Amino acid sequence: MVKSFFYVLFLGLLIVALSDSATLAADCNLKIITELSPPSAYEDDEGDVIGFGVEIVEAIKKELGCDTPIEVMPWARGYKFLQTQPDVMLFSTSRTKAREALFQWIGPVACYNWVFYGRKNGRKLSSLSEAKKVSGIGVYRDDARAQFLKSMGFTNLEVTDSQKINFKKLIRGRIELVATSDIGVKEFLKNDKELLNNAVPVLAFRKLKLYMAFSKSTDPAKVLLWQKAFDALQKRGVIKGIQEKWIQPCPD
Repeated sequence: MVKSFFYVLFLGLLIVALSDSATLAADCNLKIITELSPPSAYEDDEGDVIGFGVEIVEAIKKELGCDTPIEVMPWARGYKFLQTQPDVMLFSTSRTKAREALFQWIGPVACYNWVFYGRKNGRKLSSLSEAKKVSGIGVYRDDARAQFLKSMGFTNLEVTDSQKINFKKLIRGRIELVATSDIGVKEFLKNDKELLNNAVPVLAFRKLKLYMAFSKSTDPAKVLLWQKAFDALQKRGVIKGIQEKWIQPCPD
């Protein structure tokens, strides 16, 4: 009888332990954040979030055996989480000199250019210094382009909470330029005929790469697990395959 009691007790404890292990295995122990910013992440016609950034993160999650959901939120809110909370990963974001020491980085997940878009028959530019003279440049809050241009002495930036608002202001003639990217702008053009017919690239002003950023206080051992998974997928050609599906792959 005593043996039976302890046997049942042992089985119960074993089941609980296995259950806890399974829960831990299924949880990335991270808050994973993105914004709706095509083609890295955006909603398809059925409301599912898709894009090259989403596919890369999901591939890493599969490699690690965890299924923590990706949370979609406005950029400024997600960036605040990244700055202030442990165990946060945000994608896809520009790795700039100003941000380098603020976060832990894995990538790149994409390579691209920053570019000014303006109206057809609008002002022509050949340098950043000329862009300082326009009446207004649309940027959005806490975006790397806004941070960079401000650091370069631009005083004509008009900050909004949405790139969509910036392009509307451009078409209505309320600003002269929008600071955007050569990969991100394509979705705006595709879905807006008025914008497609009236907006053109004016000046490409910086080459950059997009990364996954982990909050500074995240355990480096946890980040290393993600780095190893990314490296393994890169070695097997998975990362390049995802890039080729959506964008121009980063050069080898």
